Amino acid sequence: MEKVAEFINVKSYRQALARLCRLAGSSTSDGRRVLDDWERCYKRSVQAFKRAMVRLVREDGSLISGEEVGNDPLLWLQALDEHCHRAISCQGYFCNFRIDDGDGLIYLLPIYQKSVGAARRKQFGNISCWLKYHRAVPLSNPQGIPVDVTGIPKGYMDWAAKNFAGKTIRIAAVHFTDGIAPNISYMDTEHFVCDGVSDENKRLETALDYIRQAKHQGAHILLMPELTITPVIRSKIVAELERQSEGGDDNHAMSVPLIMLGSFHEQAEGGWRNHAEAVLGFDGTFLFGCDKRKSVTFNNCKEGIECSPTPLTCLLTPLGLMAMAICKDLFEGEPAAVLASLPLDWLFVPSMSDNINPHKMSARTMHNTGGTIVAVANQEMHVSKGSIPGFVHFDKEPEPCKRGLTIVSITKKESDLTLIVFN
Repeated sequence: MEKVAEFINVKSYRQALARLCRLAGSSTSDGRRVLDDWERCYKRSVQAFKRAMVRLVREDGSLISGEEVGNDPLLWLQALDEHCHRAISCQGYFCNFRIDDGDGLIYLLPIYQKSVGAARRKQFGNISCWLKYHRAVPLSNPQGIPVDVTGIPKGYMDWAAKNFAGKTIRIAAVHFTDGIAPNISYMDTEHFVCDGVSDENKRLETALDYIRQAKHQGAHILLMPELTITPVIRSKIVAELERQSEGGDDNHAMSVPLIMLGSFHEQAEGGWRNHAEAVLGFDGTFLFGCDKRKSVTFNNCKEGIECSPTPLTCLLTPLGLMAMAICKDLFEGEPAAVLASLPLDWLFVPSMSDNINPHKMSARTMHNTGGTIVAVANQEMHVSKGSIPGFVHFDKEPEPCKRGLTIVSITKKESDLTLIVFN
């Protein structure tokens, strides 16, 4: 708490808030979370809150001690949350989200009171319950998976805000029915990778047609499954989006605002990885990438994922905070633990599986505890006789997808989501 007090005394209020958020999420010696102890000693009253707000901006030379903060950390957390919000509101937007709190970097992002994380913000034991105006995304975690945050690039912010301004958001989930299968290559007797598809040109045409259909049906977000879009196909889709935009038409036949281009095996500096990318449908501008971290087993061989250099990246958008996870990363091991700790509004999951029950269970938990909307675009394994297209989980029950292209409409409960400038 001494470091928190030090930040307050030098008027580094956002650093102090970020530091308290990190401390709240840390563990005690017996495995509990520090926040649990803070909630037990919470003493806030209207008078105490007003005194804390006055103390934050005192000009009499008096200092706040670490002991004073430690006596009721949640009081100071809420006072700092309020103070930083008031200060930033005067400026119109944040000019710097990335905060060094003395133990590392944290993104301190704005939230809107009535629009995101409703479930989590009503639960004790969640830091979101105590923060009214901010959410904290630490860039490091005990699982050792790096986290990053990015935003809509400058020059595209107004276009994105315009496209996401309506009260209904339509998610398009793809399930390929063109008969194209991934080519399986065996690295050795124990590992496999997919190094292509049986007909690249046909898969490209199918993917482009789905994008056109999604645009025609008013989709805002399009999600393709795992191991369906090779790096070559991905680059050709991006090139076609760029070509479509050359005339300056921001509402062309393929301009789905946000497109998640499946995933596929590709070679990186550290070896093979399973990689997906998200782009803007206006001209194919890259937004962020995602690497799979938990491999699957096929024909008694393990998926040959040798590296995952891309951090688990969150995208700050006019609809809130988004991320991607590939297949098993949604529900297994360290990646799932990190995802569960993030204050996500949306999670998009390219998948290839013959059983999506684990996906549904994790999606239900994420929605119930954090209000996260989870969309899974699933492609069954190419030897499967069944058809398992995926789902979008929101409200109370998942909305099942069907073969081909499925459009799921979600009505925003609030219409006060506005564009956040990201520098």
